[in-house]
Amino acid sequence: MSYLGFPRLNFTGVFQSDVATANNAPPYYDNSLFEPRMQWLMRFPEDIFGLWNPGGTNAMRLTDVKVTSGLLPDGTLVTDPGRDRAVGGRLMDDDLRANGKFVDLDPADQTVPEIWGLRPRLVDAKGQELLRGDYLPTAVEDLWMRSRTPPEVMPDPSGTYQTVLSGLEWADADSPLLRSLRERTDDGLLSIKFTLDSVDLGVAGWSGNVSYGRIVGAIGPYRSGEPKRFLAGRRLRRTGDAGSFNHAPCRIDEESGTAFLDLANSIATTKANGPLVDTGELSLAVLDDAGKAAVLAPLKGVGRDFYEHAAGIATVRLSPEQLKTVARRPIAVVEAVEGGAAPAVVLSENADATWIHADQTVHRLYPGVDGANTGSATLYATQYGAPAAGRRLFISPVEDTKAVAVPTEVVTGNDGRAEVKFTGKDPANARKDIDGVVAMVAYGSTHRPGEPEGMFHFRVFDAYKPPARPTWVRDVQPIFQQYANLFPVMRDILDLGNYNHVLRHSTYIKRTMLAPLESPNHMPVSRDLSLGKRDMIVSWLNQKPVPTVLDITNVDDLRQILQQAILVELATVPPYLAALFSIKPNRNVKIAELIRGVVLEEMQHMAQVCNLLNAVGGKPQIGRPGLVPTYPGKLPGPVLPDVEVHLRKLSLEHVKEVFMGIEQPEYPTVEGKPFRGAVFAPQSVQIDREGRVQSADGNAMQTLERWFTTAEYRPLTIGWLYNQIARAIVRLDKKGKLFTGDPKRQVAWPDAPQTLYQVTDKRSALLAIYQIIEQGEGSPHDLDGDGLGDPEELGHYYRFEEIVKGRQLMKKGDKWVYEGPEIPFDPDGVYPVVDDADTFRLPANSDGRRESARCDESYTNLLKGLHRVFNGHPEELDNTVGLMFQVQVQAKKLMSMPSAEGAKTVLGAAFQSPGQ
Repeated sequence: MSYLGFPRLNFTGVFQSDVATANNAPPYYDNSLFEPRMQWLMRFPEDIFGLWNPGGTNAMRLTDVKVTSGLLPDGTLVTDPGRDRAVGGRLMDDDLRANGKFVDLDPADQTVPEIWGLRPRLVDAKGQELLRGDYLPTAVEDLWMRSRTPPEVMPDPSGTYQTVLSGLEWADADSPLLRSLRERTDDGLLSIKFTLDSVDLGVAGWSGNVSYGRIVGAIGPYRSGEPKRFLAGRRLRRTGDAGSFNHAPCRIDEESGTAFLDLANSIATTKANGPLVDTGELSLAVLDDAGKAAVLAPLKGVGRDFYEHAAGIATVRLSPEQLKTVARRPIAVVEAVEGGAAPAVVLSENADATWIHADQTVHRLYPGVDGANTGSATLYATQYGAPAAGRRLFISPVEDTKAVAVPTEVVTGNDGRAEVKFTGKDPANARKDIDGVVAMVAYGSTHRPGEPEGMFHFRVFDAYKPPARPTWVRDVQPIFQQYANLFPVMRDILDLGNYNHVLRHSTYIKRTMLAPLESPNHMPVSRDLSLGKRDMIVSWLNQKPVPTVLDITNVDDLRQILQQAILVELATVPPYLAALFSIKPNRNVKIAELIRGVVLEEMQHMAQVCNLLNAVGGKPQIGRPGLVPTYPGKLPGPVLPDVEVHLRKLSLEHVKEVFMGIEQPEYPTVEGKPFRGAVFAPQSVQIDREGRVQSADGNAMQTLERWFTTAEYRPLTIGWLYNQIARAIVRLDKKGKLFTGDPKRQVAWPDAPQTLYQVTDKRSALLAIYQIIEQGEGSPHDLDGDGLGDPEELGHYYRFEEIVKGRQLMKKGDKWVYEGPEIPFDPDGVYPVVDDADTFRLPANSDGRRESARCDESYTNLLKGLHRVFNGHPEELDNTVGLMFQVQVQAKKLMSMPSAEGAKTVLGAAFQSPGQ
């Protein structure tokens, strides 16, 4: 029977398609190329950014859906709520759990979005619940562009969803319509179908209700043996010249002598969210062998209120003789033609009146997971609406793919059905940043090999072998960061890219990841996390006492973390430069000297880590293609997850909150006690001007190695990160030859603050790391009787605190105090630079955007130059110095331009290097 018959309920109204759109662009899946603008709402047509709804929740909401009419088993139309309390009632979302979700199969296949986790309920006009049921997930069918408003801006897609409601809960209500549905349905199921269109994408000025659209549909009985996700009846297909029509299902009910045609998704609209086009009189017809139409009868009920009040379903009463005719002839829908000409065919069955369709078109396969790498689907074949036995059906991949194995042909049994079995094959990470691949497989009749009837859509995930002990840095954070990038709405609850946030919400994360796919609480809402990776993440969350952040067990791990350390050092430079550039000439001179000194040391640290990475056979990646830190944002890698880094003008508040947050120091503890001394005497190491270690006292080097293996830093600080690197170097050097890099790739910087070590062995590596820690996060050392320690060599934190305190740090007795010479701060000596300057926030084609883009171009070239320097061209170091001055000149030029018309603030350098 299905929804397309009697009895049934018809409904119409408004739904919300709150889909997230940043994840629709495949390039955005590359974490190393992601930028904040990819999460912004687009400014169409100049800037696409995160498309029309980047902050979407993926929710499917029944916002305002009303039951407009019902039909009793004999076809009696009921429109008066006084006759039946279901009429005038509302179809609503479940009030006991979260909303259902729209789910795309893959960014490379967005043609079959599914609905998961929906549980609609029917309430009467007084709000009393009459019925509820679980919506079996299903994908859209017969998607077409129904209207264009205006034509040059955006099309209006329309499509249908048919499935069943299970787990039905019926109220003991006095409703003839509901009673007739309950009596005539089988297997505890109801058939439901609706058409969705006119979603406001916020770019065409349709209604001003972005993400909301129109829904019409019907609910009817389900009979055992019927397919659950489509109607195995008759298929009326649009003809070549029927521009205002789309395909339509039809069902002939011999018992009542009625033909039911679902035209809800088959007639174009005059505009988005507008009425149907005027089709004139439509009639049901039969076709002879030459395709000539003979009219049977006009379609009843096709008129102005037909779409909303009858769910777009038309009926035709047929005589016994007509029933016999349509049982052996193809049928069609025709429209009258002026002048007495033969009616024009706008919809028709194919010549042999057959239809082949699958009950489930979308499938996910997981190679390497027992029981999840295979699947099956049932193909149904009908002829004249009845099961077609012995039909040979072809199955053929649309493109050459090795991801899915399917039979080339199946044959239907006496029930008109054929089972298709398929197996997924490991795609071997073919798309790198997107898990698995998609594949489409066509099916149809072997009598018409060039005319597929439909498609299977597959997502075949990569086979995944989990590590014995997963870590945040290597295994979990890359996955979670991708979701944080692509679904920014989640950040209001937790930042999945933040280790501390994940720990705080670990119980919730585990519960949602292990929830059934059908659950509206399942995370991710996109259903695109493979089972293997899900289980790996859960096992990581279960680690005790806390999940592991970092575990450098081999050279590849070491190279990976050294690359992240490069990015950490690079990420600190633009914020410091932004503050430095904002200082007016000859103002705040002492502060400028302090910040400039820190910048030079940070550049040295980045260079030092590049030398370290080259020494162990790695290849430093600086700039595009690859991660370029963006602002505001977190530091890359596993450090300081709760520090938000901004680009701002110089202010005491900014130095205190951001700069001191980045460089936060602490004395490491050794054997449980704070360590305040120096590890070794500087004179125990001799270094030439090029940074090569000439000699080093053996005892001093043993002391340094022992210190690294015993000193403990607070986890997730920058000092902790470098201590972990040093420990790994000690461990891995004992296992075999570690320093395999070409010495010619080592870069010398004779004018660097202190020493840029050329790294060739464990000794020079540990000396380099020790200097980074001391310059960056090192705390002032206590002086001892031998004069070890230098009070003039302060870590960055203390230099910044000198700015905040307004005094230099000095040793007074046995304490360090800020009682030295004054370091005055003059707020008027700072340009009023806008916070977090951003090129892409500026109007397209404006002078400000052009100048900011030029500054970004110079910054990008600087990064390119640094990349070449540390990848075999050390002789080009002077070129990068010139580029640094060019960035400064262009940044200063921006500070002469207002940030907006009439604004009191001025532009500043954005330090962007766009990847798209």
